[in-house]
Amino acid sequence: MDRPERKDTAQRALLYAAIAVAVVVMLVLIWYAIDVVLLAFIGILVAILLRAPADWLAARTGLRESWSLGVVGALLLALLIGGGVLFGRGVAGEALQLVDRIPEILETIRERLQESDFGRRVLAVAEASGLFSGGDGRFLGRGLGLLGSTFGIVANIVIVIFFAAFMAAEPGPYINGLLFLVARNRRSRVREVLYEIGRVLRRWLVGQAFLSLCVALLTGIGLTLLGAPFPVALALLAGFMEFIPYIGPFVAAVPAILVGFAESPQLALWIALLFLAIQSIESYVLAPLVQHRAVYLPPAVILFTQVLMGVIVGALGVAVATPLAAAAMVAISMLYVEDALGDKNAAPG
Repeated sequence: MDRPERKDTAQRALLYAAIAVAVVVMLVLIWYAIDVVLLAFIGILVAILLRAPADWLAARTGLRESWSLGVVGALLLALLIGGGVLFGRGVAGEALQLVDRIPEILETIRERLQESDFGRRVLAVAEASGLFSGGDGRFLGRGLGLLGSTFGIVANIVIVIFFAAFMAAEPGPYINGLLFLVARNRRSRVREVLYEIGRVLRRWLVGQAFLSLCVALLTGIGLTLLGAPFPVALALLAGFMEFIPYIGPFVAAVPAILVGFAESPQLALWIALLFLAIQSIESYVLAPLVQHRAVYLPPAVILFTQVLMGVIVGALGVAVATPLAAAAMVAISMLYVEDALGDKNAAPG
């Protein structure tokens, strides 16, 4: 091997080494900033949700996309302001009352459990697992630790809203910037994959938004008819948790049942039956009506992704696990199954 060839080989080796180091550095940065990456992903989801009615309005009225997006944004802002004026004080007051009553609710639950042998055994297990810590409120402090970071939560919400607004207004520059990182001969295919991921996520978001609204309404009506405390706050929690399949409804049911148990065991039983009935309606009536228009994900895939993201990231990872799984299935189906394996019948999700 002569000197020019050795020099060319050495330069290629240095280039590959630099690329490898850059990839490792990028992965490390992503790992340490995973919360920021997930917040950006949530911003993308919100942007897709904003674009759905805007695109529908533009297609049917002939308005420019920017104008239709502005109309949708103005309508949403008006709804938020109107809802805040009409119901905001009541909802916020109910939520604050619920938080204030948590120590009293926990103490009442403790007293009721101590009235029977079975209850005392349940209480012993709960204390051993740290759910109750001798009545000194340490569990309450841990359980409500997130409330101490209200400023951080509000800041994250503001970041997501602005990120979503910029993405929804002009998605083109961001997509084109991402495509510059791909080889020129693969850009058109990657563009197809990105648009298909966007389409699938849009269908999933619209479907889940519809299900969440239905669950929140049914829960609020049911809790009100049962005479349960804090029906609006618990109904809103149930609606938000509907965006986390399988795990979310269980998480929403637990505080409602505990609040009911603090009033009476009979009320707790009725609340549990209410949530069971609502989930049956959602699973066997509402979800089938939505899923033929939205994306379908196998339950095992959703649960595995939720557990994996929960272990790696925590609660935020569980919240975004399902749309991440949907996006990953689209990418795997199109880039690997179709392009690499040659199976052109693969369908995302």
